Amino acid sequence: HHTSQFRIINGASASITQFPYLVSVQRKTFYSRYHICGGTFISLQWIMTAAHCLVAETTDGLVIRAESSFHDRGGVLLRVDVIIVHDQYANTDDDYDFGLIRLRRPFRRAQVVGLRNGPKRFPPGFLCDVMGWGKTNYSKVSYRLRRVSLPIVKQSICQAAYRGRRYNVTRRMLCAGFTEGGQDACKGDSGGPLVCNKTLTGIISWAIGCASRNFYGVYSDITQVRAWIRNKTGV
Repeated sequence: HHTSQFRIINGASASITQFPYLVSVQRKTFYSRYHICGGTFISLQWIMTAAHCLVAETTDGLVIRAESSFHDRGGVLLRVDVIIVHDQYANTDDDYDFGLIRLRRPFRRAQVVGLRNGPKRFPPGFLCDVMGWGKTNYSKVSYRLRRVSLPIVKQSICQAAYRGRRYNVTRRMLCAGFTEGGQDACKGDSGGPLVCNKTLTGIISWAIGCASRNFYGVYSDITQVRAWIRNKTGV
């Protein structure tokens, strides 16, 4: 029910130097490696992503590509030794869609993004950055990093848009996007960051359709699990 092809719809090309805290979480097989999700450095050794990116993975089967604008080449590959999925995560409703990855050793050059701390939400209309790889339309895979700026959506409006649909929008979620659609992060920008005012505020979680009218992108809200993150990582 989750596919993790990235699609930043109608975004612009970006360079990893603009978002140096972004990484590609990759599944590795005997023959190859491929991008499954985005992730974000929250310390030299810890990466934040979505739970749904990690539930089917093993530490041996994952590798992190950092410092590259392309998910298929360049940068450095980093090995993983711990995967943590939030203990209240249930993929039936995607509530608590928070995941953490620990690298085998700290990556000294990691560019870390600060975490949003207070319980106060950004106001509706506040523009935040979303970035990732993935498809730019319904067929082409984007190997080049892309970004889009999206406004925060009022919680009650987002809840109403999704009412009676596959999932409920819970307190652990926040929404961003345009009512008329047209720009969005899409199914595989999964795990990547929603950055507001230069702080990690959300994790790309799910949406219905891509850049569809009246359906907003849904993000896991970092502020709701701040104590859990600190408890697991010390960050």
